[in-house]
Amino acid sequence: MAGNGDRVVIVGASAAGLRCAARLRRLQPDRPITVIEQGRVFSVAACGMPYVLSGDIQDVAALLKTGDGALRDVGYFAAAKGIEVWAGTRAEGVDAKRRVLKVRGPEGEQELGWDRLVLATGGRARRLPGQPDHPRVRAFHCFEDVAPLAEGLKKGAIERVVVVGAGLVGCELAEAFKALWDAEVCLLEAGPWPLPGILDAETGAIVARELTTNEVELCCSSPVTGIEAGDEGVRVSAAGKEHEGDVAVVAFGVEPAVELAETAGVRLGPTGAIAVDEGLRTSVSGIYAAGDCVELVHAVSGRPVHRPLGSLANRQGRVLANLLAGREDRFGPVAGAGAIKVFDLNVACVGLPLSAARQTHPHAKAVWTSPEDRAHYWPEAKTIHLQLVYDPDSRRVLGVQAVGPGECAKRIDTAAQLILRGADLAELGRIEQAYAPPYAPAMEPLAQAAMVAENQLDGLEPTSPLTDLTGLKLLDVRHADELEEIALPGEAVVHADQLEIRAGLGALGSGPWTVVCARGVRSSEVARLLQHEGIEAGYLAGGVAWLLAAGRLGG
Repeated sequence: MAGNGDRVVIVGASAAGLRCAARLRRLQPDRPITVIEQGRVFSVAACGMPYVLSGDIQDVAALLKTGDGALRDVGYFAAAKGIEVWAGTRAEGVDAKRRVLKVRGPEGEQELGWDRLVLATGGRARRLPGQPDHPRVRAFHCFEDVAPLAEGLKKGAIERVVVVGAGLVGCELAEAFKALWDAEVCLLEAGPWPLPGILDAETGAIVARELTTNEVELCCSSPVTGIEAGDEGVRVSAAGKEHEGDVAVVAFGVEPAVELAETAGVRLGPTGAIAVDEGLRTSVSGIYAAGDCVELVHAVSGRPVHRPLGSLANRQGRVLANLLAGREDRFGPVAGAGAIKVFDLNVACVGLPLSAARQTHPHAKAVWTSPEDRAHYWPEAKTIHLQLVYDPDSRRVLGVQAVGPGECAKRIDTAAQLILRGADLAELGRIEQAYAPPYAPAMEPLAQAAMVAENQLDGLEPTSPLTDLTGLKLLDVRHADELEEIALPGEAVVHADQLEIRAGLGALGSGPWTVVCARGVRSSEVARLLQHEGIEAGYLAGGVAWLLAAGRLGG
């Protein structure tokens, strides 16, 4: 166990580094702790930056303040936390044998000795090959990235924006530019749908529909092949087309900042980030790492992943401080829970999408449901389109995606805890929730999804909401008033109200039938009835509600 006289030097004054420093100071008030930070502005709530552009956060300075309004600067950390932060000081190299950190700051070059070194160097925005260094081509990762865009929008100098990457930041920026400033937005994505790393096609289609409904020009399957910038604007080439704008914002991900780690001889993992164990130790004795520069183990795949999330970085910082103070702690596998708001759509997910899950669980399956987030009779009840990914062999839950105007994050928070425990469908189906009509339906949507998956294993096969229905024999069991609202495509559609279906089974003849209803509940029940009568049948998962949300039907 390290003694209180051991000097801890932390490189990086963001979430992981400062959380570690503050916690360690509370545990060991006399421990020498120094934080090295190359920027003058630090401890920024970077996840809030898109919401400054959207107008949800009126004052950008709020991202630099504590909950009680104190500015998080050098003086604050010295006075309130007892932490020495060397701002404007760049760490340039590590001599691991001598245990010396080489830095360059206002006092020139120095060597700083350490007993324990923490690398919390974070990440940086990814750049496109050949990306020009020009004021009209910008990233959106640092605090300094906000002001130029905000000023350009306020002055009317930015009226059309090309956003490269429909990931978390790209989708947030598309909304910010369009909703508040009514700028023209072209959103380019190399993948086949928005948020391709965390959503499957079925849920991604709903996000795509929300973006286009709000007049965002969404171009998927459009990898960028070049950017030209000049005094008059930018031109972005993608999938054989030219997209012009006043500015291009490149926002297709974050890469770990590992140059300093490499000078120390620290091993990098397969993701390109720093490899650490559950004690956040690197391959070099005395050197630890935390935050966006490290790779972690995914709870589902068991493989290394790079997850640059503020929630994980803060937790890592606290765990590392406990360990440096000699306490028992560990940072185990992560489930990768995340959420994003896209206009009026809530999007949240955890675990793996089906495409990724099949890399480690080849037989993985998915089911889809369209429940409401509260009792159906409650006036404010809203829809959640939920996809559950699971392994049919072990029945283990592998991932959950929730998209819709309803309360999605609540479900994903719960699913995350179960996935981390390796829960199976039975455990998910037994979930207990706080129930009252204003807050939840009597049957929790996650439990409903688990039961749908168990039905699938019993032979009641759902049809993906994105299946082309025109060539299928459809049995529409919606009520008459529902049929008037929206019609199904194709000519082979038979209408039979669920209340009358039992009396008319003989007239249906042989299948296979795909049964359709509003949300997939009645149709699954009818499909099971048909199967019992020896008629081949399945049902449309998620129902007409999913088709409408994904833009697959008019109305």
